[in-house]
Amino acid sequence: MDSARRLDVLDLDLGVPDEELPDYEPQTAPDYEIAYYETPLLRYYLRQINRKLQVFVPYGPSVSLSSYKVISNTFRIFSKKPEIEVIHVVLLNDGQATRAEKSVASIGFDNSGPLPWRPRARVCHFDSHGQSTHAMESKNFKDWTIVIGENTYMWALEGNAVVQLVMKERGSAVTIARFIYSSMGTSAINGAEVGELTVYGDGGRMDEDGIEKVICGLMVSITHFKKMGRHYSNDEPVRAAS
Repeated sequence: MDSARRLDVLDLDLGVPDEELPDYEPQTAPDYEIAYYETPLLRYYLRQINRKLQVFVPYGPSVSLSSYKVISNTFRIFSKKPEIEVIHVVLLNDGQATRAEKSVASIGFDNSGPLPWRPRARVCHFDSHGQSTHAMESKNFKDWTIVIGENTYMWALEGNAVVQLVMKERGSAVTIARFIYSSMGTSAINGAEVGELTVYGDGGRMDEDGIEKVICGLMVSITHFKKMGRHYSNDEPVRAAS
């Protein structure tokens, strides 16, 4: 933001005595929080349907006909199913409430990576251009980075006043997405809300493929904490500011 031109007090005829004035630092324009410029593009509620199934349900004035199912396959010793599968569910506008489902990503944790050991995961995303693979890791066992193209993004755990996960590009202060845990958090069962995902976009834009990669990175972070026995929630319901 360009600073507004500042008036010099000497440019004004105030009739002040001609005497030496204290040496004050020049006043600068206030630094506004970037959060004031965040405009939500999409909101989803993450609901825990049962032990294996979670659903991202769209919400708000910009509600779409798309939702996302997240299926966890915990016992995979003799199974070829991915550890986590993300399925895009589209409600067709055919007057019959027909739903079309398409697998858009698979997620797996990597426990046999190189030293020094740290939590790692791999996201395989499927789109109209084919398959892309995105490496994720957590050097501090708390915040997760994901490489998308030439850029590195981070899902960071924040918990000063509100327990939440925030996605930003590394080195940037601009929030791309935010997940706020509900009052039940990851202890939610029987369709209860785990939390709210608000997508602001990268530079105010976010296509369907981008949203799916946001969801994949978020699920790695949420699942990681659950594996560690860390179940987060907030004391009372909190919603992201719009």
